[in-house]
Amino acid sequence: MSGILLSLEFDQSAVVQIRHLVQRSGQSAGLSGAVLEDYVLAVHEAVTNAIKYGRGPRSISIWEESGSFCSEVRDSGPGIPYQTLTATDLAERSILGGRGLWLMRRLTRTTIQTGPEGTTVRLTAPLP
Repeated sequence: MSGILLSLEFDQSAVVQIRHLVQRSGQSAGLSGAVLEDYVLAVHEAVTNAIKYGRGPRSISIWEESGSFCSEVRDSGPGIPYQTLTATDLAERSILGGRGLWLMRRLTRTTIQTGPEGTTVRLTAPLP
């Protein structure tokens, strides 16, 4: 990671604050319009998934690297079940939820590392 703009631990009380920090950081880096909106939504989904399914400590880091804007959300939860991680069809998801990973993958370049010690979700958008 180069040029870290933000790195902090969070809990449920910080979700809105993080969303605003991601938006301001993305704007400062040069993201705008639909690309910025999509990126903020994808990171918001990663953060809320870490709250809902993971355990603390939870953290987010934001940085610029090689012409990309990057965020990494980490938790210490039980990991993402294989069938959830590999689901690609929105129709498989519940009406009440289950779209977070699907959205992240469609809105950003997303990589996920998961296991019994926790999950790390990295979201990347190209900078203009």
